[in-house]
Amino acid sequence: MSFTKVLIVSSPTSEEDKTQASLLYIATVLNVAGIYYDILDLSGSIDYFDPPEEFFCPCDSEFWLSSRIFYDAHWLDQYLESEYKKYDAVIYSALFSPDLLLHGRHALIQKKQDPGTITVIGGAAANCLNNKQISVLSEVFDHICIGYDIEYLLHRALGADELASSKLQDKYIQTKGALMLSPDYKLWDIRPFITVYSGHGCNWGKCRFCNADYLSDQKYSLRSPEDIAKEFREISKANGKVKDVMLSSDSFTKDGIISLTSCLKKNGSKTPYNLMIRGEKWVSEEIGQLLQESGCTDVFIGAEALEDDVLKIVNKGIAAKNIINAVKALSKYVKVTIGMLLFIPKVTKIQLDSQLSNLEKMLPYVHGIEPEILSVVQYTDFAVNNQRYGIKLWAKERTINDSWCYGLSPDIPWTFYDPKEAEMWFEHYDQLKEELVDLVQPCYWDSIEAVRIRF
Repeated sequence: MSFTKVLIVSSPTSEEDKTQASLLYIATVLNVAGIYYDILDLSGSIDYFDPPEEFFCPCDSEFWLSSRIFYDAHWLDQYLESEYKKYDAVIYSALFSPDLLLHGRHALIQKKQDPGTITVIGGAAANCLNNKQISVLSEVFDHICIGYDIEYLLHRALGADELASSKLQDKYIQTKGALMLSPDYKLWDIRPFITVYSGHGCNWGKCRFCNADYLSDQKYSLRSPEDIAKEFREISKANGKVKDVMLSSDSFTKDGIISLTSCLKKNGSKTPYNLMIRGEKWVSEEIGQLLQESGCTDVFIGAEALEDDVLKIVNKGIAAKNIINAVKALSKYVKVTIGMLLFIPKVTKIQLDSQLSNLEKMLPYVHGIEPEILSVVQYTDFAVNNQRYGIKLWAKERTINDSWCYGLSPDIPWTFYDPKEAEMWFEHYDQLKEELVDLVQPCYWDSIEAVRIRF
């Protein structure tokens, strides 16, 4: 790489007590290449759960999916630095949609100050965008990186000699590979909470609200348990501040958990960690014990629903009894939090009452619950075949979901064709709120209440 000075800009929606793992991976690549870098840490600038009103934009706005927002939204400058230094390149890490808006504004100003700066953006927020959204971003970024192999993406974007080709000028750089790089934890003062790359994707990937099938180049992949255990060792040798490690995988197989826990135990790991799994039939007390013995403290299960017919609507591929049994089995060894989707289409009141009954039986075993409104994401079955489910897309009034970041989000604004469905769900929501008083963080209720006000 011919660059000598690079700026890394973090996600502004990443919380202040969390180390954004991508910063470590990017810094490691640059350090190995002998490139000097600075880090602009914007962590905590925006509360993801309660963003300022300016970040919301209706889909009929003149700024909807328009690059004008980067030029006209001077209010974004309050979140950015006032002085822009000269850099050969600026690399932006975007976790959530609002990051794209702030990073785009920063890249625009950086280019005005120094037209020779190469601007590169990547991260989870960029991985699910469509061609129109990519074209909007391409007006302020030189390269948009999609995928997980950060080392490969940066070599392509910054023009490593061994990868030099005419394609180095492409705006859109994509990799099918998984992340192989082990970060150097000495390069950044890590904070109490950190994510370790354990793989990506889901071993099911067929839920109707999920776009995993569209992201065919990023199919389910698990990192080797030996490499994960190695990172745990490095973290334990760092500054002693780490209280919790989150593994990045959306799900683990039974074999994957057995192999991982075996490696962590063999290495004597004492680092607490948490992970996500599906409520599969194979989840047992034996699995819970293995997790506990290897340092796992918390498990998140994306249940989505607790009634078989509702689970079939979202094509979850699991029976309600299996989810409930998984929660009961694990709760003896780790704290279990479940995710639930509200406002699923084509659901009946009888089904919701049955779900509530199942939930009440499971409450003694649950540490926390995260109820969220269904997101209709581009390319998913709910988006492509929306009319089949009674979903109305791009509704300019009575929208279920807000549209983040002026259209720079995979979420599509939507509502029900039949308003009575929403009314039924709000009644169910009121029942949930009574039952789950101490199990739900207020931010989840607040986001639903904000939708209710618009209705």
